[in-house]
Amino acid sequence: MAGGKTKRQKPKVSSELEEIRAEDCWRRDGFIENVRIVDGILGGEEARIVFDGCLLKDVSFANATFHDVEFVDVIFETCDFSNVQLEHAVFHRCEIKGSKLTGANFANSKLSHTLFQSCDGRYVNFSFAELKEVDFVECHLPDADLYESVGTGFRFDKCQIDNINLAETDLDGVDLSTSSYDRIEVTLTKVGGCIVSREQAMGFARMLGLTVKEE
Repeated sequence: MAGGKTKRQKPKVSSELEEIRAEDCWRRDGFIENVRIVDGILGGEEARIVFDGCLLKDVSFANATFHDVEFVDVIFETCDFSNVQLEHAVFHRCEIKGSKLTGANFANSKLSHTLFQSCDGRYVNFSFAELKEVDFVECHLPDADLYESVGTGFRFDKCQIDNINLAETDLDGVDLSTSSYDRIEVTLTKVGGCIVSREQAMGFARMLGLTVKEE
């Protein structure tokens, strides 16, 4: 998982959107396009559903299960993803802001050009996910699981990542220097190229069994 320099693309969402209720989504044959949904609950076990060019605000996905769901050019504002099952989901050019991700399961999903900003994501699961140009900005992510995630352009910016699991994840180019943690799980053979602060570097040195001599 290398930290690339490609610029993350923003969602392409029209300023003129049809406003619908959350429950109306299931009447659209699995394809929801150019709509604005405010409040309401979205859940179910649909075989396949696609959201394209949408704005979702204060919508709850809590405890729902989705199969093969796809979000393209979607903005989520203050939504609730608590304990949602989103395995094998696709997110492309999405922004998820001020949302609750506690226990959300994104395992084996594909996320590209996606922003998570000011989200609460304790226990969120991105294990085995494919991440391309994915930014976590000012997010609370203690105990998050990114075991064996792969991709390019994966970034943390001013996040709280205590006890995060990054084992078997390639950290080449990943910048941890502005984020805070007391403990993280990494695979030492995959930390080469990781960008860390001086204090964090001392912690990695101790993981390698080195004794850091104070001047």
